[in-house]
Amino acid sequence: MTRGVYTAAAGMLASQAAQDTIAQNLANAATTGYKEDIPRFESFEAALASRTGGSGIGPLGSGAGLRDQITNFASGGLQKSGNALDVALTGDAALAVQTPQGIRLTRDGALSLNAQGTLTLSDGQTSVLGVNNRPIRIPAKTQEISISPRGDVTADGTRVGTLRLVGLSAADQPKKVGDNLYSVRSLRPASPAASVRQGYLEASNVNVVKEMVSMISIMRAYETNQKMMQAEDDTTGKAVNEVAKL
Repeated sequence: MTRGVYTAAAGMLASQAAQDTIAQNLANAATTGYKEDIPRFESFEAALASRTGGSGIGPLGSGAGLRDQITNFASGGLQKSGNALDVALTGDAALAVQTPQGIRLTRDGALSLNAQGTLTLSDGQTSVLGVNNRPIRIPAKTQEISISPRGDVTADGTRVGTLRLVGLSAADQPKKVGDNLYSVRSLRPASPAASVRQGYLEASNVNVVKEMVSMISIMRAYETNQKMMQAEDDTTGKAVNEVAKL
């Protein structure tokens, strides 16, 4: 098989993987606190040829590939909800929550109370942790819940806990583990400038228009590589079936 076929196939696979990333972003454009993923491509490994000096063609790479994807941790816009249990985080911060797999982080501040009065995520099962690494519980028959910019949670004027705010940025090399949660190798305190806004939710930072433009561009690249593969196949077919007759 010719190198051109390999190169075209590599480009098609990279485009397909990038399309999957864009589709994931678009599917979560309305997800609270979601952070977009950005695909990163590898460039060709070597120059194709030299046009001066009469030198021959140098070594060729096998085409472009999807190197990895990075998460954009830029803040999304704040949307006022008016719900006392909704919180939006500003700055380098995330909520620490307890899962069966251990402590995970999230920017999704759509909180709720389960039947036991435990502060949880919207699923009613994932407990939100306080600075003591224990779930925060709200006493029964509480009339007013207040959450300060520092994360102090008070029920009818009595402090019942403080949200554990953990730093979350690209430098922490976080890994998405599903359900809008992240895992990191080690937990560190949130930046001093981070704060909590009660009654607000952070919107996704996905720009739908930009994602649609990227989707169209990558689709065109896929089609170009597809045509290149067809051209290579036609050329190989002629070499095998026609040149051999001479």
